[in-house]
Amino acid sequence: MEMVLSCRNHSDVVEGLRYCSRCGQVFCPDCLVSIRGNTYCATCKAEELLDLTSGVDQFTLDLAGIGRRFAAYLIDLMVLWVPLIVIGIVIAVAVAGKDSNPIWIQPAALLAIVLWIVYEALMLASRGQTLGKMAMKIKVVRADGTKLSSGQAWGRAFMRQVLASCLSIFDYIPAFFTNERTCLHDLVANTRVVNWS
Repeated sequence: MEMVLSCRNHSDVVEGLRYCSRCGQVFCPDCLVSIRGNTYCATCKAEELLDLTSGVDQFTLDLAGIGRRFAAYLIDLMVLWVPLIVIGIVIAVAVAGKDSNPIWIQPAALLAIVLWIVYEALMLASRGQTLGKMAMKIKVVRADGTKLSSGQAWGRAFMRQVLASCLSIFDYIPAFFTNERTCLHDLVANTRVVNWS
């Protein structure tokens, strides 16, 4: 059974919904106001206006360093790829003498890529973190610092694999030159990676 989102204040409104940039709850357009290009519910609007008048910049993100991001990626590689490689080696040894032309290698590689996308997307949609990111205490968020939507999580995971397959190292080069340390897959999905305790 699919869960239908509705406005937090008007349960009968299910179309045109948007997220509050501060609390991440879903509201209809009548319940939101726009401040500096971001949308806020009534409660968060008051808090945001207080922050603005006191000079607090809510949108300064504590961006994660490239070293921590790379370490998280290596941990995720070990978590997912090492077991898949071991299984592949066992299968290859088992059929080595029986089949000189193993046609299962390409479907197995495709399955590994699909598993990576599913793993990353489900973890990011539920927590904003993969196991590697949890270990390194970093998290993926929207550009405004709020929680990712499921669509962003799936889109980011898919684009990361597409870009990694096609462009490999080039996916990560922008992180060395952009102020917000964004890789190509972050730019496409409009996400940022932040330190998270």
